[in-house]
Amino acid sequence: MSARRISLALWAERQFDPSPTDRTLRRWAKAGQIVPSPIKVGKTWYVEPSAQHIDEVARAPSLLTRLRAA
Repeated sequence: MSARRISLALWAERQFDPSPTDRTLRRWAKAGQIVPSPIKVGKTWYVEPSAQHIDEVARAPSLLTRLRAA
């Protein structure tokens, strides 16, 4: 069973200081820039607490780089 999902606004408060605007968060969700992808229920977006913005994921070293360093 996956982790309980939280609202996109609560996730943003935990990830960023200050958190992005609601408009920016909705745009990220629609564009697939949050992984794992949020889901929309009614008018509210929900995301897993461990989700990351795609730019954060892209900045992380690749698996190949980490294996070569080991």
